[in-house]
Amino acid sequence: MKHLCLLGLICLAGCTSIQTQVVINAPAKNVRTVLFGFNDYPAWNPFIVKVDGTVAPGSEVTVTVKPVGKDPISGKTTVLAMTDNRLAWRGSLAIPGLFSGHHEFLIEEVDATHTRFSNNEQMSGAVIPFYDFKPTEAGFVQMNQALKQRAEAP
Repeated sequence: MKHLCLLGLICLAGCTSIQTQVVINAPAKNVRTVLFGFNDYPAWNPFIVKVDGTVAPGSEVTVTVKPVGKDPISGKTTVLAMTDNRLAWRGSLAIPGLFSGHHEFLIEEVDATHTRFSNNEQMSGAVIPFYDFKPTEAGFVQMNQALKQRAEAP
């Protein structure tokens, strides 16, 4: 019984999220073109440096991320949704219960020339209380700024 209580406390403490956004001075179609141009990520994206595989609902792709000041990390993710305004995927570590992340990108048209981009992740698992997510959050912010710069370019 004591072990179940401890496991329950770890699971309850093992949830966190990162939520970032940026307003881009470009139409939503420009943002969409950059965000969904996965083959170009190595040229502009400082956080998601590579996406291997066909990104479509239900497909499995390998995503390589580089948190600020850390080595790149690769993992398999399953694409949950891909529409004109939303991309979502879920990934986890090989050992169930250690880490699971649900990443979502949202493109919201503010008006004809402005777009709000949200880059969010909800994470859970036993490693959450022991992991420093500041480099990951900084990576999200860097990606947002790089997306803004690329989508606003003539």
